[in-house]
Amino acid sequence: MKVITSGSRYIDIDAYASCIAYSYFLNLKGISSKAISTAKLNESITDELLDLESKLDSYIPKENDEFIIIDVSDKDYFDNVVNKDNIIQVIDHHTGFEKYWKERLNENCKIEFIGAVATIIFELYEKENLQNKLPQDIIKLLMSAILDNTLNFKAKVTSDRDRIAYSKLEELMEIKENYVKEYFMSCQRTIEKDFEKALKNDTKIGIISNKLPDIFSQLVVWDKKNILDNKEKIYDILNTFGQNWLLNLICLKDGKSYIITSNDLMKDDIKKLIDIEVENDYYLECKDIWLRKEIIKKAEEDI
Repeated sequence: MKVITSGSRYIDIDAYASCIAYSYFLNLKGISSKAISTAKLNESITDELLDLESKLDSYIPKENDEFIIIDVSDKDYFDNVVNKDNIIQVIDHHTGFEKYWKERLNENCKIEFIGAVATIIFELYEKENLQNKLPQDIIKLLMSAILDNTLNFKAKVTSDRDRIAYSKLEELMEIKENYVKEYFMSCQRTIEKDFEKALKNDTKIGIISNKLPDIFSQLVVWDKKNILDNKEKIYDILNTFGQNWLLNLICLKDGKSYIITSNDLMKDDIKKLIDIEVENDYYLECKDIWLRKEIIKKAEEDI
């Protein structure tokens, strides 16, 4: 059995959709596979998407199963069920571990810095001329993943490949609808329903860069107002992790990132990395959208 899985701490819609879609792809080709995860699902996987017929499988890996890892390539963050000796393929869009996996897996390592790993998965369907066999549920999952990970194509990591994949998926969708706002508003409702859970679920903890704090949170919302109005709650929640943290609040309605940090010195470091339009005692208002991974990459390049 081929077991498709992702990260250990949480998975987003990109990992969720891509695992399900790649498992379906392999099964179409006559290769038995299951898509599983023991990680928490973050708020990009909305209730509406969880209600779709296409879901993760309830399967417990067996000793001789082989593993395919999606949307993560740092071996320290693989799902806890993974037998690292039995990994046969890695598909990711986060760079940094290409050399390690290329040496181990050769052509079965596919790590490319683009907006969404869902784009890579859709391209594999196209390569095998199987795109017309995609169920409507998986089309919706892949579209949601590309929207989320490119922030409606406003993120700097967005590539032409992401735009083309989304356009082709949209053509395959039978029921045409204004899906962009519908999806992101659904994400925001999920966040606001349990704000503490949402914030904790999308907080990365660990040494990333000497220019960034060890506690780095991110939230993507359609409208920032209700979130920014919760200043005390933001501080209370993130202070439980430590005193040195940073929150990247992405507002799609404005097309901007709002940086909130507990550390005034960190504000100076952030201002050296990215363009800031407005500064006050509470937050830094960026001129445009920055993803957390883009900020991390910029910090690494600035060393």
